[in-house]
Amino acid sequence: MTTQILRLRSTLLYDRVFPNRLGQGEFAVNLNPNEPGIYFADSNASPGLIKVGPTHVGSEPPNVLPSGYPNLCKGESWLDKSSTNIFKVFDGTSFQPVNAVASTSTTGFPSNPVDGQLHYDKSVPGLHIYNGTTGSWVLI
Repeated sequence: MTTQILRLRSTLLYDRVFPNRLGQGEFAVNLNPNEPGIYFADSNASPGLIKVGPTHVGSEPPNVLPSGYPNLCKGESWLDKSSTNIFKVFDGTSFQPVNAVASTSTTGFPSNPVDGQLHYDKSVPGLHIYNGTTGSWVLI
């Protein structure tokens, strides 16, 4: 005897399922190539949504114009391409950059650096670290 297993699925951009529509252990899938994802609800009485993956890649954060569940998921990741490909993780309140960020170029320093970011300048050459307190690059 075969059993057909169906999943909630959508192809609409930014369409995330509302977690109260998911049963225990049930997955939902968004197949849109611009922001795909696999989701499930956590076990809280008022469930939150958990995104399994993949990492969102783009200059805008994920779920920017929601057509379904409007919240982001704790632990959700984003490769922010608006500056120098900064990897960020959502902590439940905002996206936080991962501190070990490194870049390289021959055209000067990156715009919008984060505190502790490393940058190798091929034209000098030299390795620099960004000091967020002083707002300057320091040669290492």
